[in-house]
Amino acid sequence: MAEDRLDRLERILEHYTEESNQRMTRLERILASFSNDVARNTVEANLRISSAEVTLDRLAELLNRSYHQSSERLDRIEEQTARNAQQIQFLRELMQGHISQSTPPAHAD
Repeated sequence: MAEDRLDRLERILEHYTEESNQRMTRLERILASFSNDVARNTVEANLRISSAEVTLDRLAELLNRSYHQSSERLDRIEEQTARNAQQIQFLRELMQGHISQSTPPAHAD
């Protein structure tokens, strides 16, 4: 009878040991799969980040170029506006009879 109990306890322990081993195997597979997913996601995220950095660099370059072009254009517009203002002033003074100069200042050169 004691041997029967020991045999029964041994079978129960073997059964639980087998179940525990199966659970551990499943957990190891889950962890391995999770680890692979994390590694793959990390690689994909790094690729997206690299792509975004390249795009940002290109946009920064375009923005910088656009800024310089706009600045140059504004400078030209300011110069033209100043010349136009001189010509308008000359014409105003000419119409009012204050000057006898026949050439506007912008064309005097």
